[in-house]
Amino acid sequence: MNINRTLGPIFATILWMSPAAWAADLTLQVQGLGEPSGTLHVAVFDEAGWSDNAAIDSAIVELGDGAPEIVFEGLAPGTYGVKLFQDLDGDGKLGRGPIGIPNEPYGFSNDAPVRFGPPSFGRAGFDLPAEGATQTLTLR
Repeated sequence: MNINRTLGPIFATILWMSPAAWAADLTLQVQGLGEPSGTLHVAVFDEAGWSDNAAIDSAIVELGDGAPEIVFEGLAPGTYGVKLFQDLDGDGKLGRGPIGIPNEPYGFSNDAPVRFGPPSFGRAGFDLPAEGATQTLTLR
C-alpha cells in the first residue's frame, strides 16, 4: 500500500475545507430577567480561562423588552462555560454586597449551582459540537 497515495486525498480534502466548517455557533437564551434595564455582560470561557476570567469571547448587550438571545459565531467545537451578569447600575462590574454576595442578577451555563463562590468548570461546562448548540441560562 502506498501511503502517499492514501494520505494525499485526505490532506487535500482537509485543506480544501473552509475554516467555517470547523466553526460552531453558540446561541444563548437568557431567562429570569427581572428588570429589562441596564446591560447584560456575557463571557464565554474554555477550561483554561475559567478560573482566571480569561474569556475567549464576550459581549455586552443593551437590554430592552423581552428575553435576550445572544449568538457567538465561529467558535471552535469544544467544551465551554458561560458567565453572565446584568449590570443594573452601569458601572461595568458585578455589584456585590458587604460580604461579597452579588447584588445584581448573574448566571452560569448549565444553570450550575452556586455554593460559596462560582461553580467549577466541571459543573458549568458543556460541549459545543460543530453543528452548534443552544444554552438556556437563568439569571438569579
